[in-house]
Amino acid sequence: MVVVSGYKLVKEALVDQNDGFVERPNVPLFNKTFKGIGIALSNGYKWRMHRKFTVSHLRNFGEGKKAIELSIQQECVFLCDAFRVEKGPFNPQVILNSAISNIVVCLVLGQRFDYHDERYQNILSLDTECIQLAGQTRTQLYNVWPQLFEYLPGPHQTMFANYEKITDFLRGEIIKHREDWDPLNPRDYMDTYLTEMQKKKSDPEAGFNVEGLVVACLDLVEAGTETSTTTLRWGLLYMIKFPEIQEKVREEIDRVIGQSRQPCLADRVDMPYTDAVIHETQRFGNAVPLGFPKLAAKDTTLGEYFIPKGTALTTSLSSVLYDPDEWETPHTFNPQHFLDDKGQFRKRDAFLPFSAGKRACLGEQLARMELFLFFTSLLQQFTISKCPGEEPSLDGEIWFTYAPAPFRICLSPLLLLISISKTKNPTNFPPGPWALPFLGNIVTDVNPKSVDQLITKYGNIFGLRSGTDKIVYVSGYKMVKEVLITQGENFISRPISPLFDSLYKGQGISFNNGYSWRKQQQFAMSHLKNFGEGKKTLEEHLQRECYFLSAAFKEEQGYPFDPLVKINNAVANVMGTLVFGHRYEYDDVDFQKCLRKSAESVFLTGSVFYQLYEAFPSIMKWLPGSHQTIISNYKDLALFLKEKVEQHKSEWVNDNPKDYIDAYLSEIEKRKNDIDAGFTISSLVWCMVDLFEGGTETTTNTLRWALLYLIKYSDVQEKIHAEIEQVIGSRLPTAADKANMPYTNAVIHEVLRKANIVPLNMSRVARQDTTVAGYFIPKGTVMITNLTSVLFDKHEWESPDTFNPGHFLDSEGQFRRRNAFFAFSAGKRQCPGEYLAHIELFILLTMLLQTFKLSPSPGEEPSLESVVGFTQAPLPYKFCAHLR
Repeated sequence: MVVVSGYKLVKEALVDQNDGFVERPNVPLFNKTFKGIGIALSNGYKWRMHRKFTVSHLRNFGEGKKAIELSIQQECVFLCDAFRVEKGPFNPQVILNSAISNIVVCLVLGQRFDYHDERYQNILSLDTECIQLAGQTRTQLYNVWPQLFEYLPGPHQTMFANYEKITDFLRGEIIKHREDWDPLNPRDYMDTYLTEMQKKKSDPEAGFNVEGLVVACLDLVEAGTETSTTTLRWGLLYMIKFPEIQEKVREEIDRVIGQSRQPCLADRVDMPYTDAVIHETQRFGNAVPLGFPKLAAKDTTLGEYFIPKGTALTTSLSSVLYDPDEWETPHTFNPQHFLDDKGQFRKRDAFLPFSAGKRACLGEQLARMELFLFFTSLLQQFTISKCPGEEPSLDGEIWFTYAPAPFRICLSPLLLLISISKTKNPTNFPPGPWALPFLGNIVTDVNPKSVDQLITKYGNIFGLRSGTDKIVYVSGYKMVKEVLITQGENFISRPISPLFDSLYKGQGISFNNGYSWRKQQQFAMSHLKNFGEGKKTLEEHLQRECYFLSAAFKEEQGYPFDPLVKINNAVANVMGTLVFGHRYEYDDVDFQKCLRKSAESVFLTGSVFYQLYEAFPSIMKWLPGSHQTIISNYKDLALFLKEKVEQHKSEWVNDNPKDYIDAYLSEIEKRKNDIDAGFTISSLVWCMVDLFEGGTETTTNTLRWALLYLIKYSDVQEKIHAEIEQVIGSRLPTAADKANMPYTNAVIHEVLRKANIVPLNMSRVARQDTTVAGYFIPKGTVMITNLTSVLFDKHEWESPDTFNPGHFLDSEGQFRRRNAFFAFSAGKRQCPGEYLAHIELFILLTMLLQTFKLSPSPGEEPSLESVVGFTQAPLPYKFCAHLR
């Protein structure tokens, strides 16, 4: 065995001659468990294939896609919560070990474990014991006489028994993974490895088999846990030994990150002092004093000494990290080692805590991410100090790694108190679940169904927090009416939605405010009225589209089919004709793609990723997830519509507008001197997005629900048909017929009520301090009205949970309006397309029932269950349409 020390010689061995010292020698103590397979202790072709595969996985599932950043940030929440539970002095080792291991376990096994999971804690303690024992002289004797010590008691036997239990645990996880493994949708390292096993069946030398997977997982979990945990322990120890350094780190955290959000990796470049402290912790902590042995692949010389082939060589990383020729004060904890004269971070050539060369730690980037986010998260929330009467030692313990002796710390959550004071609810604020500091109610699942549970617990008005923003949910007809109508002017504005603001930039209709919104809303409603009711153009468009929709239904020849695509095309064509003067064939590929993206975006705005983006935009904009799909789809839709605008500009005639685009171009000319009204080409595009999407998604889903209810309740269908026969006969339906068809009108309204297309209304914001139902609502509070609670309010509807057209009929069978019918919201922000939607629904539905008898697919019972995104849509279904 040759031991190499000093930066220059170690660099020569690991970097300059890396091909000569890339192999591992046989170390009996580890070969018993690792068997020369996996990643860390394999050699040759097998090692190259496994290292290449693992590096690719870490890149695809972690560093490259930035998903790992979110995983670490989430674990930071659990870690800080666990620290917060400790009311007095405690040893942080087990908690830190649990947090660090969860990161690599998520990558490897696709799950995290609770810090109190006894089975997993046992696995971690077994592994920690193995690392401790591996550094003992008595254990190392096994390497000298393995044949003898194989049969003798000692710490090596404890190591072997521990590793056997750990590998049994990993084999069990592999069995679970194989039960639901989908090669096309890998969830984690195990899944991708199983796929690689299939690919490499004809290449057994690559070593991709179950035992190779077991050992590779052991390599990753052990290496990815122990060194980072040890380094983080050193970091906390140095912070309590050098409180002035801790204070400087905290000052930088306050300046760059503040208290209203979590640290993110993008912060690191703006935090040179913190980065320097973490690097100095790695240098001075010296977690891995000796690099794992290498083997000379051929005769060579090193430092002018002859090294014969087959010689085992180990590098003293301590000698590099403490080399007096490379470091100004090697035996002092000094963050200045990594700062230049301007206080900016500087790299150092002799910084080799992860070794170097082809065998350097492949998890280096992951470790650097973990150390930065965990370290800054802890110091953002806590002042860490030594325990009274205790003086922790900086002398470490030699295991296989070099770790601090056990120590205890005390926490002073001063920053936590600052966060609480900043986000503390005012007196008489609506009640609600407890919110996490900085994060708010991130762990509270808020969706149309879970809102009912919160209502049961807290009442019809309750408060939550998204990050530091206060949100109040209001339910029940009386209270929702108070917000939308009685106090409508105070709640007329939209809060800034980070995701949509990044797209709309305050333009359009839906996400606009103030004078510009009023002008855009007035113009849109005027256009829909002029091109619909006044000139009968809308009715003509609808009747023409009825012909195409009817023809599409006839093509199915009475066989079962899903009506979604046909209905979506018909409704979109009506809106498209009004907005850009053109309809598309139902098989137009580009238009179909556009409709799919629009529907997908609306659905995804109900996802967790969208909610996370709204709470933490500065973090989420860099991370993958469905929020990125929303952004991409909206950009594509805007580009599609902008092309329509460009086509119109070339043939636009000011005095003869054909559609919304023409009318808007004329308005741009009229308002050249009224810049604040916001009539621009860019705003036109986003107004079109609002109209096209808003006028398509909700009406399509309402028609789908209507057809579903009519095949579910055939008696209702027959009553409508009888009314059609009596009033319309064989001619085309018109909007004027609606007044003479109370039952049909009642059915359409009941569909709108019972289907409950938009369960939670788009949010508003309080423009000034006010009270609602006796609760204080401070200025800036986001208000969300629960439209479901209005449409199903048992105090307003006779049978709210039943599909009952009688809700909208009086004792004489005539149509009656209901005050609690808020399907289109209410007040000045209610849907501008309500009139258009009523006409569409009436004409399209009466035409279909005039022409077809609808029935369920043979042998199938249609379900009334729904799928909920931002809107609530029926599950996909099929039905039969027979000509009458």
